Amino acid sequence: MKKLTTKPPKVIIALLMSGKGGQDKLNGIFRYLEDHRHWDCTIIRTSDSLTTKLIESMPCNGVRGLIFSLPSHEAVLKRIVLSNTPTVIMDILDAKILHNRKEHIAFVANDSDAIGTCAAEYLLGLTAFRSYAYVGPSQNFEWSRIRREAFCRMLDEYSRKCSVYSDPVEPSKNSMEVNQRRLAKWLQRLPKPAGILASHDYMGLQVLETCRSAGLKVPDEVSVLGVNNEEIVCEHTIPTLSSVQPDFEQEGYIAASLLDQIMQGIEVQRKKTVLCGVKQIVARRSTMPTSTSAKLIQNAADFIRANACKGIGVMDVVKNLRVSRRLADLRFHQLRGHTILDAICRQRLDQVKRLLTGSALSIGEIGEHCGYQNENYLKNLFKSRFGLTMRDYRKRNR
Repeated sequence: MKKLTTKPPKVIIALLMSGKGGQDKLNGIFRYLEDHRHWDCTIIRTSDSLTTKLIESMPCNGVRGLIFSLPSHEAVLKRIVLSNTPTVIMDILDAKILHNRKEHIAFVANDSDAIGTCAAEYLLGLTAFRSYAYVGPSQNFEWSRIRREAFCRMLDEYSRKCSVYSDPVEPSKNSMEVNQRRLAKWLQRLPKPAGILASHDYMGLQVLETCRSAGLKVPDEVSVLGVNNEEIVCEHTIPTLSSVQPDFEQEGYIAASLLDQIMQGIEVQRKKTVLCGVKQIVARRSTMPTSTSAKLIQNAADFIRANACKGIGVMDVVKNLRVSRRLADLRFHQLRGHTILDAICRQRLDQVKRLLTGSALSIGEIGEHCGYQNENYLKNLFKSRFGLTMRDYRKRNR
């Protein structure tokens, strides 16, 4: 008797592939499939190709699941919500959909709060800027608002004020030329040197071009940091653009994991959006540290971000820097305002909070994932830092 074989489930993956974010998300999805199971995948790369008719016909065509991350019309999103097809929505923070969550839909997004916080810490560690600023779009996009507020909040912790610029809501007929002049005047008024976070890399490109036309030197007078690490942009600006790189690949991996669980009837976290943090800051010439101390501390911060949850200690950071512990501690505190140990602890606890709200792992398992061998130590540390237990934090944020 022949052994019955199970056909792999049909899944539609709708991703915008023109940028690095979409490509990294797809890599993450494929990495999950390599680790776990095979799907019969159809990849859709444009919004025009994902019609309401296609969504409606998914059950008839045997489609078992959908991963959706395309800028789309409201009609398409409504149809996805009304369908019963297991779905994971990535990086689309539509308030109506988020408020009326359905059982067959889970949400994953990059952590805009972590992006804003990480960007502020990076710029604070570079040099003693006389001013800091955020440049964003005219529309009050949720992701931009969260990045801006986190950026300003972290600067405020160090008694630094943040100026905010946004494009005009009603551009004039000569919008490009007029807007560049308006931005140039605003940039010229900032006390120099200035550290600027642009809401995304294309906005960073706009700031760099405006600086060049206004005669402002980058990075001597203005340092510019973008978001997303779109290499086709960042590597070809003048000067090249530094950028915060969200962990899009991990986001894709988690999206595939969640969809796999929903398709198998396994209960997953749906009440809160699962957030993925920052992978790294790719430093290029637009923020090139001008001092040896700034370069040293940026290397330390990069090492901590990559390895904090692997159980590293202060001496591991010091060995990576190849300087004395005394010098490392001194320079780190001078430029960041806290110790190396504090930085490691912050990074670990940020990941602890993400896993509490975005996973079903036990508290002990979360501790192991984040470099804590003693569960009771982690529980006490968490309560002392945040004023509530890990269990209460999970209940409140799920």
